Amino acid sequence: MKLWAIRVPRKMAEDTRKLLLQTGIIHAEARIYRDNEYIIIPVNAKPDLGELAGIPDKNITIIQAEFETKQKKPSLENLLGFTPTFDVVGDIAIIDADDPDAALIASALMEFRKSLKVVLGAAGPVEGEFRTRQFVVLAGEYRTHTVHMEYGCRYKVDLAGAYFSGRLGSERQRVTEKVKPGQCVVDLFAGVGPFSILIGRTVPGASVVAIDKNPAAVELLRENILLNRVDNVRAVEDDARDAAVELEHRADHVIMNLPQSAREFLDSGIRVARDGGMVHFYDITHEDDLYQTSWDLIQGAAARQGRGVECVEKRIVRSYAPHQYNVCIEFQVIGNEQM
Repeated sequence: MKLWAIRVPRKMAEDTRKLLLQTGIIHAEARIYRDNEYIIIPVNAKPDLGELAGIPDKNITIIQAEFETKQKKPSLENLLGFTPTFDVVGDIAIIDADDPDAALIASALMEFRKSLKVVLGAAGPVEGEFRTRQFVVLAGEYRTHTVHMEYGCRYKVDLAGAYFSGRLGSERQRVTEKVKPGQCVVDLFAGVGPFSILIGRTVPGASVVAIDKNPAAVELLRENILLNRVDNVRAVEDDARDAAVELEHRADHVIMNLPQSAREFLDSGIRVARDGGMVHFYDITHEDDLYQTSWDLIQGAAARQGRGVECVEKRIVRSYAPHQYNVCIEFQVIGNEQM
């Protein structure tokens, strides 16, 4: 197509392009090209002197020229004809293995996102004592391990061996910002360490006890402590109930990120918190009962421990399933003398 254009020496091309971008006159659908020692920049209409302010007249020439149309890069939705649902952890994408379009989605993801090296299909829910799930490799390299980067930290992850969600990065950062310098944090279900290591790395003087019962998770947790060079995070392979006995009334913050079954450990979480300490409790609830049943259970556990609780914040973290949500209730533990 034939358009008005500005011809500028190559050495002036980038500065000229930036000035023209500020005026908004560069033609969006035409491709800039080189003509010997000049660069030809397409514009929407014949420019006036005001639009070229800041560009020395002797360095430019206003011409008409033929241009090729830019080839628009197709989006993932263009390739598929619909918007797929997927998660990304490191260089691995995760989709539902039972999706009838799983093979098509996997192929499109590998084509459209060059940073991806593997597409896994989740073949079942998170389940069992160690919170693991089954995967099948749908495309790319045959592996379930990767390195995930988040808020300046790196985490070695094996999705088949230990649960990890990249969607919770902002939630981990939010909790970290609540921890004050020098405080003690107990992460009862630490997994590979994303809460613990972020806190240990970014909160001055904090001390973190990271607990998990899954040996595979704890092995990765220890590797991640070394990988991120944090010396204030201690990895403990133990059941949260047993660990709570040794850590009674120690923590300024207790993290209970085990939403499928954290209710079963409320007594332990409250036992670990010191008077005035805060518990970050995660649960899966129905939209018709987002918080009340969870709060009733929290109050009951506190009563069994001879302590009180005050709600600090209730919030939806994310959608979990149709009509179900992953919620967080943050509450302060009150000692007998304060009740």
